[in-house]
Order: sequence, then C-alpha cells, then structure tokens
Amino acid sequence: MRIIPLLFYIQNKSINERFEITKQVSSITHRHIRSVIACFYYLEFARQLFSGKDKFEVYSNLQTKVTNHLTHISIDPTEIAIYDRLLKNDIQKLNSDEIHSSGYVLHTLEASIWCLLTTNNYKEAVLKAVNLGGDTDTTGAVTGGLAGILYELNDIPTNWINQIARKDDILDLAERLEKKIIMTKNTLINK
Repeated sequence: MRIIPLLFYIQNKSINERFEITKQVSSITHRHIRSVIACFYYLEFARQLFSGKDKFEVYSNLQTKVTNHLTHISIDPTEIAIYDRLLKNDIQKLNSDEIHSSGYVLHTLEASIWCLLTTNNYKEAVLKAVNLGGDTDTTGAVTGGLAGILYELNDIPTNWINQIARKDDILDLAERLEKKIIMTKNTLINK
C-alpha cells in the first residue's frame, strides 16, 4: 500500500530493472516472494494505466507479461500459481463473496483489481474496496492508488479531498515531486 510512488522512479526502466528495484524496495518490510510478486504486479498495472491504457487492456496484458517475466527469471511455479485468479482467470466475473479483503497481500491485490475492474469511477472503486470489510484501509489505499491514476484528481470527490489532514502539506509535496519528475524527464530527453 506504500509502494505506488516507486512507479515514477521505475517507469522508464526495463522490466528486469523494474522487478529488481521493486523487489529491493518491497523487501524492506515484506521480503517473501509472494509480496514481491504482488508489488511488481501492482506497479506494472499502475505503469500501464499511467501510459493511458484501458484498465481491461492492462489486466489482459499483465496475464501474459507478468507470467512470462516471472517464469523467465525462474520464480517458483507454485508461487506464480497462487496468482492464478489474476494471471489465468477473469477476476471481474467473481461475486463479492468470493473476494477477500484481509491483510494478506494476495487478498489485498485481488480485491483491489476486482474493485477497479467492476466500477466506473474513483468513488465507486474506493467505496467498493472499503465496503468489502476486513483490512479496509489497505484495500482502500491500494485500490485508490490505481483508481487515482486511472480517473485522475478531478474524479476524486471534493469533500473527500477537503477532509484530508495536512492537505496543503501533501499538495506541496506532490507539486515538488511533479517538478522533480519533469526535470528528470527533461534531463533524460536532452541526453
């Protein structure tokens, strides 16, 4: 739930670099390969959304791309198979009682992708995630990260934004990050 800002650092790197950097960063708190795979999948989903792709296209793309990459780097096939509901099936066809929202990384990722795929705007996606119950803050945050990229700031309810503690500090930090990203992009373009 804290890894989404890494997208801006890894977005233009090769898939091997993206995986290794994601592994290093996620391993600070969650070293198990299952957590690494979840963070990698999440960032790959975010990366494709950020590039303007449709959420269903992204979901379909990742079924091949993530599976192929994990296989290519010799991840234990039993660990990959744990993600079959995302990588081989169509998770959006599941009913809400088949979606779990616990603190378990697989449940959080599945619930977040399901909420994103079965709704049409930021508010619906995040409310659906929170209303699943269980570990609502984690599932809501993970869903909100993807929904924010997909639907952008203008789709987030104004009254939600206005209630954020230290909103001005967060906006200032976001503006400084945006400037840094633009400077970095310009430096890379001019090389």
